[in-house]
Amino acid sequence: MRATILIAFSLTAACYNYEPLTTPSPEVGTFLTVTLTDAGSVELARYLGPSVIEVRGRFLGNSDQGGGLQLAVTSVELVRGDELSWQGESVALPPAAVASVQVRRFARGKSYLLAGGSVAALVVTAGTVTLVGGGSFFGIGGGGSGKK
Repeated sequence: MRATILIAFSLTAACYNYEPLTTPSPEVGTFLTVTLTDAGSVELARYLGPSVIEVRGRFLGNSDQGGGLQLAVTSVELVRGDELSWQGESVALPPAAVASVQVRRFARGKSYLLAGGSVAALVVTAGTVTLVGGGSFFGIGGGGSGKK
């Protein structure tokens, strides 16, 4: 059972990079990190809270308020570095409040390295349990021959 959980975790773990947005408008559902201007942070404080510098979430489309970004917010980062979780509440970010936009992209190389390291750790752990514990990693067998 433990081996199955570890293998499943290894296969589902992934790493991401944040890259500058290179298109005029991202695809709906894309995960974005939006850095706010100082004035934008002050302007949006009543919606996001005080001292917010970055907003992370899924792009829902352009807002009705002059072509800004509509995000389902998953977290915000404060100026002092604290990160606060959100539950996907929709917030409109006007263009004047946005300093930069970054898109989250799958990092294939890092993800393969993570998965490979996890599988290697599983193999080493299984070998150690077998050598030290006298049984198998999966909890089957082990012990002696039963003869006295």
